[in-house]
Parts: sequence; structure tokens; C-alpha cells
Amino acid sequence: MVLFAAPLPAAAAGMQPLGPVLAGVAGAVALALAAWGGAEIWRLRRRLRAAAAEAARLAAAEAALREALGAAEGRVSLLDGVMAAITDGIAVVDAEYRLVAWNARFPEITGVPPRALRVGLSFAELVRLQAEAGEFGLVDPDAETERRMRLLRAGKMMGRWQRERPDGSRIELRRAPLPGGGFVTLYTPVARPEEALPPDLAEALRADWSARVPRLIAAAADGDAAAVKAAAHALRGIAANAGWSGMVAQLVAVEEAAERGDLREARAVASLLLTDTPW
Repeated sequence: MVLFAAPLPAAAAGMQPLGPVLAGVAGAVALALAAWGGAEIWRLRRRLRAAAAEAARLAAAEAALREALGAAEGRVSLLDGVMAAITDGIAVVDAEYRLVAWNARFPEITGVPPRALRVGLSFAELVRLQAEAGEFGLVDPDAETERRMRLLRAGKMMGRWQRERPDGSRIELRRAPLPGGGFVTLYTPVARPEEALPPDLAEALRADWSARVPRLIAAAADGDAAAVKAAAHALRGIAANAGWSGMVAQLVAVEEAAERGDLREARAVASLLLTDTPW
């Protein structure tokens, strides 16, 4: 059998060989891939460097944080040791009137049950517990708590004063505000100041005090500022002679309120004299 080959078209006859074309295409693709791969590798390296820098920054921040926490824990331990070593009772209250710190002597001196203490306990509840325990005399716990918290919020219960406990002992309270709000109170057992006085003089001062306090309360209730100031001044003299420093401070506040004509404040502060007797 004889086979005949058909002649190629003119266009096909002039075509270049396919191999070189494919080789050129492959080379171009390879170059493009190389360029893309190089750019991608560069981007990955840049990301790795950034990640390494961020990891180093985080490691440094973590180390600084650990150091700060260690220092803070050291200060807290030191503060705990100081508070435990203080023989007086101490309590710290924040700006929201919540208990944040105290020492073991605090419940012993103030009459608050130790089991009732916890961080975040409201100061109003502390006052109520004391009132229920008879720390403020024969008073209605709710009314006494409301009265004392009202005075506290008005800033009338800062400074230094004394009060008698149900067992007849006395404590001195020293209260000071803290930066940013809140306050710290120190509770110190004290000896009876009149024990250094002759018995007859001490008895006379107590009798004179008991007779004059109702006059001050009556004058305040009547709205007689002049009578309030005079009665408070006389009682302040008795307190000074007897050594009742806490009462002196309260009576100065009553006199100043009467001088300003602020009888509401004078009545509020004077009312404390009915429960916080100086002996």
C-alpha cells in the first residue's frame, strides 16, 4: 500500500518549533514564581522579625509585672506584719465606706464579733453590730447607725475622741481621712483620766457634767444659739478640768456650730454626749 502525505498549510509551514516556545513560557513562569516566592519569603521574614520583637516586648513586660507583683506582695506582707504588731485596734475603710483591712486587736477593742469581719463589709454594718452589742449604750441600733453614718458622711466624726465600753473601760478613737477617699481609725484603750484627780473633785465634775448636758440638749432643741454656745462652753470647761480630751473636741464643734447659727449640726454633735459619756 502506498501512503500519500498531504502538504502542510503555508502558515503551519512557517511555525517555529514548539519546544523553544514551551521552554520560554516555563522560564517566564519560573521567573514569576521566583519573584513571587522571594517577595513572600521577605514578607514572612518581616512578620517573623515583628513577631520576635513583640514576643521580646511581652517577655519584658511580663518580667516587669512579676517584679512589680513581687514588690507589692512584699509591701503587703510588711504592712500585715506592722498591723499585727500594733497593740491598738486599727481599721481601714475605703471611699465607699467598706472595710478593707483590720488587725486582730480591732474586734477585741471595739466589740465587733471577729466572725462577722470580712473585706467589703459596710461600715454601717460595723456600726450596727457595735450598737447591738451595747457599745453605744441603750440605743436603738437602727436609729443609732443612721445617726452616726449621717455624721460620718458629713465629716463630723473625724479627729480624736473617747467613749466608754459596756464593761466600763474606755477607748480613744483617732480617725483620719485617706487620700482618694476613705479613712483609717485607731482604737486605743485608755485609763480613766479622772483617776488622777481627788475622788471628791472627780465626783463633783461628773455631777456637774450630768446636770449641764440636758441643758445643752434643751437649748439646741429650742433653737437658742446663744444658750447652746454658753452651755457648750461651760461643759467644755468641765471636760478640760477632768481631762476628757475627746469631749473637749466635741464641745468645741458645738460652740463653732452655734456661732455660725448652724443649730442642726449643733444638735447632731451635742446628741453624742448623751451616749458617749466621758467616764
